[in-house]
Amino acid sequence: MPAPFGLAGKRAYVTGGYGLIGAAICRALAQAGAEVVTLERQGGKRPAELPEIVRAEEFDAGSADGVPERVAALEASCGAADIWVNAAYPRTADWGASNQDNLVQDGGGDAWRTNVDLQLNAVCLISAAICARMAGRGAGVLVNIASIYGVVGPDFSVYGDLPMTTPPAYAAIKGGLIAYTRYLAAYHGKHGVRVNAICPGGVANNQPSQFVANYNARTPLGRLAKADEIAWPVLFLASDAAAYITGTAMMVDGGWTAI
Repeated sequence: MPAPFGLAGKRAYVTGGYGLIGAAICRALAQAGAEVVTLERQGGKRPAELPEIVRAEEFDAGSADGVPERVAALEASCGAADIWVNAAYPRTADWGASNQDNLVQDGGGDAWRTNVDLQLNAVCLISAAICARMAGRGAGVLVNIASIYGVVGPDFSVYGDLPMTTPPAYAAIKGGLIAYTRYLAAYHGKHGVRVNAICPGGVANNQPSQFVANYNARTPLGRLAKADEIAWPVLFLASDAAAYITGTAMMVDGGWTAI
């Protein structure tokens, strides 16, 4: 892939590369010439579509414990990060069914606290640690995977009568992640580090037909995204083609937030 979109000579770490979006991001970065390392919890199952050239290393992206030491050990073992993408999506088993009523009824929100720890606190601490190390080297790119629901409120009508919803913590998590992305961009810009977020809309993943029909009707482009359509904007932000872009939250949503 020709410059400025090529990543030859770059090393990219992707948390959650065994996931739907994470695997697509790994493929895109590898196709652009980067050395790609996916970071996974112990026991994860490697998807067949993940290229063999993508190396896997054990790293718990949902843990906020000992982050500076773990990041230092990772770079000492596998090499310095030129690019870091936070794509992991750890969550509790009841995540997709919990709603605002559950939060009120359980009298304090144990699931809320757990998922904020997994999806926000850990990501922010990992981002802080890796950005500090990039700053010391005078260059680096970090991309966070946020969501349109960190920017706008959910349209609950797309779920109809299905036993699925957007959990209340999701909005707080993704909104907080976008805000912290901007903080890091402002803080580390003078050190040559760029920090951005991608805000996907819905991504096709064998959802129930009722949800798909409702979602398609609500979206200007009339369909859910393919995972690769989230990955290519990540590649853009990771590349020199985005050399003057930092602190942005890029909507990749088929026009959802335009209306």
